[in-house]
Amino acid sequence: MARAGVVRWLLIGLCLYSAVSSLAPPCAQAAGGCPRGSKPRSIQVGKGQVLGAIARAHETSIGQIVARNPGLNPDALREGQKLKLCEGSARPAALRSCGGGRKVFQHEVRRGESLARIAKRYAVQEKALMKRNDGLLGGDPSALRAGQRLKVCTHAARAHAAKACDYRTPLHQHEIVPGEWLAEIASRYGVSQKELLRLNPRTRKNPDYLRPGRTLRVCPDIPPRTRERIDHRVARGQSLASIAARYDLHPRQLLRFQQGRLNDPDRLRVGQRLVVWKDGGVVEGFGDSDEAGSLPHGLQLPEGAHYRIKNRNTAWGTPRTLRLVQSATERYRRADRRAPTVLIGDLSRRGGGPFPPHKSHQTGQDVDVGYALHGDDGSARRFPRTTTKNLDVARTWKLIEAFLATGAVRYIFMDYRIQEQLYEHARSRGVARSRLDELFQYPRGKRRAYGIIRDDPGHDRHFHVRFQ
Repeated sequence: MARAGVVRWLLIGLCLYSAVSSLAPPCAQAAGGCPRGSKPRSIQVGKGQVLGAIARAHETSIGQIVARNPGLNPDALREGQKLKLCEGSARPAALRSCGGGRKVFQHEVRRGESLARIAKRYAVQEKALMKRNDGLLGGDPSALRAGQRLKVCTHAARAHAAKACDYRTPLHQHEIVPGEWLAEIASRYGVSQKELLRLNPRTRKNPDYLRPGRTLRVCPDIPPRTRERIDHRVARGQSLASIAARYDLHPRQLLRFQQGRLNDPDRLRVGQRLVVWKDGGVVEGFGDSDEAGSLPHGLQLPEGAHYRIKNRNTAWGTPRTLRLVQSATERYRRADRRAPTVLIGDLSRRGGGPFPPHKSHQTGQDVDVGYALHGDDGSARRFPRTTTKNLDVARTWKLIEAFLATGAVRYIFMDYRIQEQLYEHARSRGVARSRLDELFQYPRGKRRAYGIIRDDPGHDRHFHVRFQ
């Protein structure tokens, strides 16, 4: 006991010394804990991985990893080697609330950063940064010093966003479960398979083989949810469809979870066990809205040969958004000269900001687009209600494809009933099932947030495109 007490006091003395000599991180590791806001985690080094890449993926630093792994040689990592780290220790720390569900965070200026770049990273205005940091007022906002700390009022998800995700969202590590395939995982997070492969280059060699237990890096547009395995025992009268509905799954998902061990899906036996992976709540640190913002350098969409504008006063967007709208509508009309011109609705107001009744449309990256319609409705300067009689399914699908071809679409909001018509049309035209799984929320049900194209109330007259 006496010896243990001596050791404890030596550690305390070391902590006090570290605190005054700027060696706090190693002390924290010696004490066995992680910095506030981070969590301990153990990982295995993958083939070809280097310590810098591991640190970036888990939002920590090389110094933190070395401190938690005594004797580690940063330049000689081995495949399969186990490392302890504090995930999220490089994230900015929250100080206090600043209203609107936001908090004040501290940002440490890095070499080469400008005020404009920092403002973009946190989705705030430069003026707001200067106002909150008195040392910047009246001075040169571009003359920042590396190591300088700035206070930023923003949402937690923005503050913890990762560079790999262009500071749009935190990086998420998806753990592969048996029976999953790439398109299903992409759809789960509202991203494309191409984006998943970009973040996970090792998967490119064999994207059809995903080993359960491995993780994939994801920049989710749909907030990730926790997951747990359940062994379901079949009760009398239950079918594959009813069990899937109970756990808010599509029957095809439930069937794949069984990995071929279900001989006859149409004849379940009472007492038979099925593997179910059930979704829980949103993972901590995700789910904050990034709809708020402004449009300080916006432009007004000019008149064009391939589209008509519903209201020019609300047709302001970023220069990139305007180019993407023009590119998509031109691609659509060139593919079908007889197609009706596209009706473009709201983008943003001049200067951006709140735009009731829209929840978004504040930053010049959103645009409402009319469906391709038959007859007189196809040339209207308003958004008529879309029905099975006036919807031109084939041309609307071509229009959606033209927007997707820009490679810059984050998501599309579309009525679930219209999704069904487009899905079935695309399927009849030979579009691969994996591509449809990636794109559409249908047929999983409108309550389930899946796919790049998903349901949102009020989109039966137009669809809503959000660009990256």
